Amino acid sequence: MLVLRAITDDEYEAFRATLFTTFGDDLERDPDGAARARALLQPGRAWATFDGATMVATAATFALTLGVPGGTMPMAGLTMVSVRPTHRRRGLMRALIERHLDDARAHGEPISGLWASQATIYGRFGFGIAAEAEDLALDCRNATVADGRDLDDTTWIEADEARRRLPPIYARAVADRPGVLHRTPVWWDQRRFLEAPFVRGGASLRRTVVAVRDGVDVGYVVYRARGAWTDNVPSGETDIDELLAVDGRAEATLWRFVAGIDLFPRAVWDNAPVDGALPWLVGDPRALRRRRCDALWLRIDDVAAALAGRRYPRDGALTFALEDQTWRLEATGGRGSCAPTTTTPDLHLDRASLSSMFLGGVSATTLARAGRLRGSIAAVRTADELLGWPVPPWCPEVF
Repeated sequence: MLVLRAITDDEYEAFRATLFTTFGDDLERDPDGAARARALLQPGRAWATFDGATMVATAATFALTLGVPGGTMPMAGLTMVSVRPTHRRRGLMRALIERHLDDARAHGEPISGLWASQATIYGRFGFGIAAEAEDLALDCRNATVADGRDLDDTTWIEADEARRRLPPIYARAVADRPGVLHRTPVWWDQRRFLEAPFVRGGASLRRTVVAVRDGVDVGYVVYRARGAWTDNVPSGETDIDELLAVDGRAEATLWRFVAGIDLFPRAVWDNAPVDGALPWLVGDPRALRRRRCDALWLRIDDVAAALAGRRYPRDGALTFALEDQTWRLEATGGRGSCAPTTTTPDLHLDRASLSSMFLGGVSATTLARAGRLRGSIAAVRTADELLGWPVPPWCPEVF
């Protein structure tokens, strides 16, 4: 008999074991994972499905705060979803996602977010790609970066100092960026400064370098080193964990530093923002390889609360049909309100498409061209103008 329930405090180790089995890893590479899960998850927000006494599926929810256009919003972060290979295609994942959504409503979280292990799964549940990212690979041997520019100073800091200096820089650098997460002290400690073997992947401990201008921290890069030699020639790789700056000068400073690290002729950064300056900083643009990919997926659950919780770049109104309900969005002075209406809709779309537009990462025009929504040219243009945002979304957290 299959039973879905919240796990108890003494079941976190089994929960992690089930998760790691599904994702092809072993607990030996994350010995403190159960304690970390207890620290990060609220009581009752981790669930498992049991077949008799055996745990066969898992899911959990982080209570997160997401940056949205002009502000922040509570978000239920769906994570650690797994089903053992012996129990696939029996509806276990659907039941866990439905439990997650019910729980999010109970906690007053109008949106849910996730990173998809398989991109074909979550659209059927109303999730849409809300933020994209770029994977970057820089050939440092052939890349001059920010040549001739005035740059900031850089300083190396150790882990203890990083814990103190990085959070204020992060807060400044992402203040107006949709898609980012508010990082609590526990999140910084248990996620950003984590050094378990499974996150290192054979690379070094984290190295941290801060950009400093007139005595003020203005950016940082956190990276790991992968030393290697080929035919007696250094062929190491710099794996960037995060590079953040408060302005373009600081960003150029950090990229100049990365490109100049001796013995490491290649630098890579998975999950970089799509509007990063690096393509325009390198003297030879072909020294940089870029691959765009999906990143944060969102699902708007409470339409009225979600659309009232973000800001709008212009005044206007839009009536749209979402599934079996018609809504009217009105924006005045940057603030919006949304309520059910009986008015004929200007636009027809599904939940995933609305969720994709929520952070301003994709336009209604693009979705209309893809057949994901339909409406008059004027209505699509209004949706573009209302739901767009000048800063593209980016989520630096893979959760």
